[in-house]
Amino acid sequence: MTEASVQRILAAYGLQAAAVYPVQKGYRNESYAVRLHDARTLNLILYKSEPNITDAIRRANNVGTFLAARRFPVRAPLDGRIVKLSAGGVHRYACLYNFLPGETIPWEAYTQKHIKLLGQVMAEIHGALEAYIDTRLPRVADEYAAIVGRMQRYFAGGQVSHAMVAKLGLTISEKVFTRELYILRKCEKLRHQQALHMDFVRSNVLFSAKSGPYISGIIDFEKTAFGHPLFDVARTLAFLLVDCKYKPAEKVRKYFLDSGYRKRGRRRLERVTVINHGKQIQLLEELVDIFLVYDFYKFLRHNPYECLSQNEHFMRTRNLLLERGVITTTPIGSPLAESLLQ
Repeated sequence: MTEASVQRILAAYGLQAAAVYPVQKGYRNESYAVRLHDARTLNLILYKSEPNITDAIRRANNVGTFLAARRFPVRAPLDGRIVKLSAGGVHRYACLYNFLPGETIPWEAYTQKHIKLLGQVMAEIHGALEAYIDTRLPRVADEYAAIVGRMQRYFAGGQVSHAMVAKLGLTISEKVFTRELYILRKCEKLRHQQALHMDFVRSNVLFSAKSGPYISGIIDFEKTAFGHPLFDVARTLAFLLVDCKYKPAEKVRKYFLDSGYRKRGRRRLERVTVINHGKQIQLLEELVDIFLVYDFYKFLRHNPYECLSQNEHFMRTRNLLLERGVITTTPIGSPLAESLLQ
């Protein structure tokens, strides 16, 4: 988007920029910091064109406004307007927000303090969002049931099974998806459900080093949905277990769950169990598996299989899934491999 386009959007708000800073591009959006003539800095977001995007923007804006009023460092809209841009039959939407200081940092740079802060702030957000009511929020269990269904169909394809064995030496059982769908159906009936962020990951958390570190910004509430808090916890924990490569899993859990969420965040983390084939299983671990499998699936969908061994994040995800018994190695020449390669 050109500077002139940015100025036209600002004009819809009755504003004019003294300076427009270079675009910061993410997977979904384009972000522009703009400085006004009164020295204020604001954040203009141009959203990716996708189905129902305006509904997602409104949900995100409503939650951001709610949390900002409770003094959380979150992205909140300047007002309720969403600016529509049209070109060549394509419609995109933009909103103007407060500017949040700080920066994202790589997972490798996360210290014990960073991980504890993640847990603490997530707990505090969960506590605040207990009072947030929006019946239009999508349900997390429904959304991920649809995702698991897509994964199930993808891995059921003969070509995918063949390629996984031939190029990666891996298989994933149909039973994995049957189990995940069962778990998600159980989650629909859980008590203590509420609004959740559902994307509380590295790219959406800003840190400042002043007197710090401390979390100076939380962004991207477009995936906000309704569900049990363990969904949010599991989503972030899955990322931490994979990407905090210099810290053992037990330390990551201790810092994030015990020291951060429970102790500093002063919030109880329920130990929910689900009965499956007569056995009690921990819901948190089952949800972590779902998120890990989803990341594994996205790696396969968007990368040539031959290149995946060079992707450290894929390899760490693969290794964790192997450790947890969700996927299995299938060497060429084994009976299973031969049956799949026929």
